[in-house]
Amino acid sequence: MQSGDPRQLCPQRYQSGASYAGVYRILELWPDRLKEVETTDGEWRENAVTYLEADPCYFRSGYDKAQLLRRLKRADLSAKHKQRLVVVLMDVVGRPSGVEFRQYCQLAPRLASKELTSALTKLVKSADDDVRRRASWMLEHVEAA
Repeated sequence: MQSGDPRQLCPQRYQSGASYAGVYRILELWPDRLKEVETTDGEWRENAVTYLEADPCYFRSGYDKAQLLRRLKRADLSAKHKQRLVVVLMDVVGRPSGVEFRQYCQLAPRLASKELTSALTKLVKSADDDVRRRASWMLEHVEAA
């Protein structure tokens, strides 16, 4: 992990959602603040991106991630957020994922770049069947855009 990686803040990945202060606030105030992830480039969007970087696992976390991904897909993302989310996409392709993987794939065209396409193309040739399959699914979404 790189220095400054949000997962360093969360050494025990399988911890309760409520104990990850700062990032989970977006979920605690779910109905009132979720719309801000989509409409405003501010604290809530930053928290959403950090949450996806940390990739916490707890009961229903996949559904929470899917909700955030749907909002981010419709948001006008800054270059900084796009760059951070590309790293998240590459991480997700490299490991098993849950119900939210489809939403990651649907976000990928919004983040499309030569670098993302190149990285996914390399992963399509991976020796790991699961990585190869996830990379090809995501690449299909990127190329279809």
